[in-house]
Amino acid sequence: MTLSPLDSALWSGLYGSAAAKATLDDGALIAAMIRVEAALTEACGEAGIVPKDAAARLLRALSEMRVAPTELAQGAARDGVPIPALLAALREGLPPDLAEWLHWGATSQDIIDTALILCLRDFAHTVLAEVSALLDALAALAEAEAETVQLARTRTQGAMPTTFGATVALWGHGLADATEALMTARDAVAVLSLHGAAGTDAALGADAPAVRAAMARALDLRADDAPWHSRRGAVAGFAAAVAALAAAAGRIGGDLAFLASTGIGEVRLAGGGSSAMPHKVNPVRAEAAQSLARLAAHLQAAVSEASIHTTNRDGVAWGLEWLSLRPLCGASGAAVAAIAEAVEGLRPDRDAMRAHLDALGPAVYSERLAYLLARHMPRSAARRAVTEALASADPLATLRAAHPDMPLDDALDPLVAAGAAPAQARAFAATRHP
Repeated sequence: MTLSPLDSALWSGLYGSAAAKATLDDGALIAAMIRVEAALTEACGEAGIVPKDAAARLLRALSEMRVAPTELAQGAARDGVPIPALLAALREGLPPDLAEWLHWGATSQDIIDTALILCLRDFAHTVLAEVSALLDALAALAEAEAETVQLARTRTQGAMPTTFGATVALWGHGLADATEALMTARDAVAVLSLHGAAGTDAALGADAPAVRAAMARALDLRADDAPWHSRRGAVAGFAAAVAALAAAAGRIGGDLAFLASTGIGEVRLAGGGSSAMPHKVNPVRAEAAQSLARLAAHLQAAVSEASIHTTNRDGVAWGLEWLSLRPLCGASGAAVAAIAEAVEGLRPDRDAMRAHLDALGPAVYSERLAYLLARHMPRSAARRAVTEALASADPLATLRAAHPDMPLDDALDPLVAAGAAPAQARAFAATRHP
């Protein structure tokens, strides 16, 4: 039984993330824990704490060991962490002389936190590859629609001309910004945890810095001489970046659902049907992305709250992080996947875009008209002249009659009035296809 649509058999096709499942599920986390234990053994061997022959044999044995989540469930419920049960399971498969050297100098949180970092790094790598493919698709769409005129809307109201390519470019820039933030957060969080039970290096003593350095090299992480058991800023920063990625995807979903809505119809999306109304094609993926982005925002707040630790190590705050961080990654990964699928099935309706622009008449050119006149008169006077002209039956004719020397020939050309929109679309496309 599952309680979350993020990984349920019923809902995972809509709300699930293949990237999160492959890198963050229980199996991936346990495999990462074993990898961390192996790196600790190797580092202790290099430092001379564990005999080199024993370290080599233990490494070979650990590389072949697999432990199922169900084997650790009872122990995790008993101890509040899965590490004691994991160590017991590993030691059962080891000769007694090797079992003694396992987990030397570490505490449960060192292993779990470091394993989590490895999984988060893998998740970031996988989801960023998916985002990169989505950005390529958006770049191609922005280039193709760079001069497709469209009504820009601000606060839901028709405003002035833009192009659909520029709209797509805005979507892409949001995703690109989130990508940069996630890459930065991924690098910031890539820190080894190895400081022992109270974060004081008591078990490893003077060997602790050397063991940390060797272990960090083995795992391609950074070593930090200060413990971060209760210092969760980098984890919270990673969560914020993951939530920002979900928000960028959700923002695209909002636009897609609006543009596909009845009465707008400027894009067509592949979608699902209604049980009662055969004519409906619901924007399912666009809706899902918005739901997931909103969920991600709530989960990110929980991870932020989990940064508030009491004492050297805090089981309450740590538990809240467990409950929130992996689901947050799942929601974000699923939001990206939903938008990628929606964009793949997107078909712009250029005629509808132009019709909505034309339906508002000269009013959508009011800013352009005012600035054209303002080159030859005070701006306040230009604004009054345009306002008065818009109240007439033929605003452009009224302006021409009142100001015959003004250059107004292309005043109502939507592509000219769109300003830099075509260039913005092409500039974004060039970031992906120079």
